[in-house]
Amino acid sequence: MKPTSLSLAAALLVAGTGATAATLEYSGYMRAGIGINARGGTQVCYGLPGADTKWRLGNECDYTIEPTFNAKLGSFEGSDWNVLVMPGIYRAWGDSSELGTSELIARFGQVYTYGNRIAALGGGKAWAGRRFYNRLQTGINDQFLEKNDGDGAGLEDINVGFGKVSAAVMLNPQNAATNNRLSIPLRLTNVKTLPNGELSVYATASTQVKSRNRVTQALAADESDGMALGIYQTIGGTLGGETLLGVKYDRQGEVRNSRVVAQQSGSITKSTRFDLLGEYRVATNAAGQDSTWTALGGRTDTHITGPFRVLAELGSDRVKPDGAAARSMTKFTLAGAISAGADAWSRPTIRLFVTHAVWNDAARQVLNQTWGSGERLQQVYGDKRSGTSVGVQTEAWW
Repeated sequence: MKPTSLSLAAALLVAGTGATAATLEYSGYMRAGIGINARGGTQVCYGLPGADTKWRLGNECDYTIEPTFNAKLGSFEGSDWNVLVMPGIYRAWGDSSELGTSELIARFGQVYTYGNRIAALGGGKAWAGRRFYNRLQTGINDQFLEKNDGDGAGLEDINVGFGKVSAAVMLNPQNAATNNRLSIPLRLTNVKTLPNGELSVYATASTQVKSRNRVTQALAADESDGMALGIYQTIGGTLGGETLLGVKYDRQGEVRNSRVVAQQSGSITKSTRFDLLGEYRVATNAAGQDSTWTALGGRTDTHITGPFRVLAELGSDRVKPDGAAARSMTKFTLAGAISAGADAWSRPTIRLFVTHAVWNDAARQVLNQTWGSGERLQQVYGDKRSGTSVGVQTEAWW
């Protein structure tokens, strides 16, 4: 996303220092769409119960709107000092829990101040407020391998010679006055391991901080400590794209997750890009029962002529809980697109798509157990083991 710079018509008055000119950068992301299912009614999306995520193309039944405003308010010894505000919206189709209305309701997903390129911090950043933090994301299934969004403060990307170090403290002020959870995300990035490869390490410790309510004398139930460790290697230039290899382990009490992930982007021809993704995860609940998830999928994106493109995506998931039958689902999407450029990532883009999914009977029996919106899939295709949706979606970043 490239921000757009705007000059503020008015200067900001700073007490004791006179007027200081400010610069405003405007950037953002949005997606929205419309669609129907083949049986009649609204488009439904296809995700396997027990899987961590679903395949994106032609399979997003929601709105995301994230306009972002970044104001540079001052400079000092080569550093820039800013405030960033993002009144974001996310809402799944059919979610009427928000005041019983179909309107989109904005929340401040991000609002924080930061100083950038601070020489005393090795060219790093100091920040405080609410922000999207530590987001490491896969592409075609839109999964966050790492994510520490919330309220906090920290130091970020401090150059220590062999890499860059980040540390933060996160809490939630919306929790009870006598019960909160403290998380400390640590990050080491940009560690050169190959001529075209870098290693990143993410570690997050969390613990409960609580006291007795002196009015009711109640004490919140104990929560277990948590720990997460993720290690990721990127290799640039492979197959005309990039390779991501990662492993992660996280634990809170007796609840554990272990995963491995591999992602490859590249080019088949000058006009065709591809993305491949594979993942295996084992989740263990407090009773010691395991559930495994295996995901394998790929997407091609081909430029035809002018603004026209054609995309295809195939993704398959398998979930096997202890003591239950294995569930499986395979989803295929074919889409034509018109975009503001010849490159695969040119935006805005408008896609006309058809999506078809098939699943086994074990999955059919629990279709309503996915992402809080699986009941919509069950309502339309609960008596079937396949379904089709057709629609139009737009996506843009700027």
